[in-house]
Amino acid sequence: MDVWVVGAIVIILVSIFYSAWKRNSFSIIASVACVAVFILSVVAYQLGDKGVADELAFAPHDIAEPAQLYTILTSMFMHASITHLFVNLVTLVLIGLVFEQRIGTRPFIVLYMLAGVAGTLAFAAVRWNEPSLVVGASGAITGILGGFARMYPNERMIFFPIPIPLSIWTVVLLFVLLQAFLLYGEFGIAAEAHLGGLVAGVLLAPYVVRLPLGEKKTGGRIRSFSVDRLRGLATTPQLRAILDRIEHEEVPEVRNAWVENFLSKARCPQCGSRLLTEKELIVCEKGHII
Repeated sequence: MDVWVVGAIVIILVSIFYSAWKRNSFSIIASVACVAVFILSVVAYQLGDKGVADELAFAPHDIAEPAQLYTILTSMFMHASITHLFVNLVTLVLIGLVFEQRIGTRPFIVLYMLAGVAGTLAFAAVRWNEPSLVVGASGAITGILGGFARMYPNERMIFFPIPIPLSIWTVVLLFVLLQAFLLYGEFGIAAEAHLGGLVAGVLLAPYVVRLPLGEKKTGGRIRSFSVDRLRGLATTPQLRAILDRIEHEEVPEVRNAWVENFLSKARCPQCGSRLLTEKELIVCEKGHII
């Protein structure tokens, strides 16, 4: 194995384990690791080792070669160009930071890695008979998008180039339509990996956040809030619709996400200010206890 490849693997593993151990933001640390691996590949190329980028990339038949399985990991942190790197890291920071703060760093890392692997395997399944290579964090990032949509379905975000906030499920739908278009063209974009990661994120998020990883998730502090306690705050059709989802949701973590979404939109019945949670209390910004 090339010394440059070993260096890339060390960078990646150190970033993962350091973030998990210290519970420091993996969205930021993974971004730094991606930049470091990209710089490493550029330096290797400039020094005459021009095959390093291909060694870090994933080819479908690597699955059948035990000595090449490391590419499933390295390809998730390697990028084809500065533009590719920039777009992925901006997306990771914009989506990942918010989601990671809500579910905790360790569950975020697990979901990120599982989605990335799922995206890579989806690419291999579709491109098995083609001499194709794939690099990039896109599969993992789209998995985070899918997990975000599953856990916080009423979240709103900007989907470039549309300048207005859209519901996160609308963003997911637009993204899927874009990937479907890319599948039928020669764009050099691994849409299969994007869709594989997205599906994995949607399916796995509720289970990953329930893993005993020692994290205090945002949803945990609102678990004891009963529907009766919230009913008096449901003063709009939107809030009543969310309350109905809370009443009928059986997955605790998803229910907590709906409760958090409800509280973010509800207002204090006494003064109309925003609501906050403190331990088992619902209070408003002006101190009224609900």
